[in-house]
Parts: sequence; C-alpha cells; structure tokens
Amino acid sequence: MPAAMDNVHAVILAAGASSRMGSPKQLLIWQERPLLAHALANAQAVLAERTVVVLGANAEAIKAAVDFNSSKVVLNPSWADGMAGSILAGIQAVPGTASAVLLMLCDQPLISAAHLQSLLSAWQNAPERIVVSQYAESFGVPAVFPAAYFPQLASLTGDRGAKPLLLRFEDTLVKVPLLEAEMDVDTTSDYQRLHALNEM
Repeated sequence: MPAAMDNVHAVILAAGASSRMGSPKQLLIWQERPLLAHALANAQAVLAERTVVVLGANAEAIKAAVDFNSSKVVLNPSWADGMAGSILAGIQAVPGTASAVLLMLCDQPLISAAHLQSLLSAWQNAPERIVVSQYAESFGVPAVFPAAYFPQLASLTGDRGAKPLLLRFEDTLVKVPLLEAEMDVDTTSDYQRLHALNEM
C-alpha cells in the first residue's frame, strides 16, 4: 500500500540575498507573480497548508509582497552563512510527526504542481528512500526526504544545500526525470533566458 501523504510537509528555501542577481530574486516576476509566490502556490496545490517558507535576507520586503496564506513562515537569522542554516530552520519548523519533507527552492520557475506530485507519488511507493529530481547531467531538488534523514539534513553546513547528503546516499536514491528543475534563476542572464523560453 502506498504511504500516506498526510504528514508530508513542504519546506521552501527562500532566505538568500540574491547577490549575483542584484535584487531579491524571490520577488522577480514570472507569469504575473513573484517567483516565491509561484513556488508557494505549487507546494500548496499538493500539500495544502503543510508548507514552511524559510526567509532571511530582505524578509520584510518579501513578507510585504507575497501572500503566504496559511503557510508557516520562519526566519533564518544566519542566512548569510549558507543554505544549510535554512534547511535546519525548515526541518525544525515542521511537526515532530512529519513523515517526510519536500525540499524546494524558490528559483526553479519551470517546475509545476504536477512535477511535485510526481516526486511525492514516487516517494509513496518507496517511503524509506530519498526521491530526487533527475536533471540532464545531475540530480537534486526538489526532493523528498523521509524523516529518517532529518538528523542528517539538520547537521549540514555551508552553502551546498543538501547535495552532500544526496551524494552520500546516491546508490539508494529514487531519481525522477525532471529536466525543468535544471533551470534556476541566479543571474540577470538566467532571468532573461527564462523570459525567452516563455516566448518560444
């Protein structure tokens, strides 16, 4: 029987300063709404109110511009130290009864709710394993981490996110093809390329 999703929670990492962009990429407009709002809507479409958003840099401006609805918003005061602190803040914010987390970024705008559902469905069939997005040449987030891996997520350091953990357990990962996840928005040229794709 597939695992239930009642206790799966989304954690959206949105604490970075967007230093290469020069302005908060969380608020860049894509399809008439900020990138963070786009990610949030997709998470809520599959996991409803079980959504945590981790903010850091520009938190007040982001809170003023994005409607978080019933999502839980937490602040990573150490956002400048790297993504690991945001992962820790997100893991600490989900209930102790959580069976898994769907770890997401706010800057992968080509990902849809259907893509997230495909990851969750794969996890339901293998709830003891980490489910990752398979890109053309690599793999990563969005990814579903069972609760057994929460301690390892919470002990990560630096700015490589969950990648070291994924590499450590690569032989046991469930990889779901998701080429759309390869497109992230870090620079102005990325943002221009995103709009060019939308016009094709």
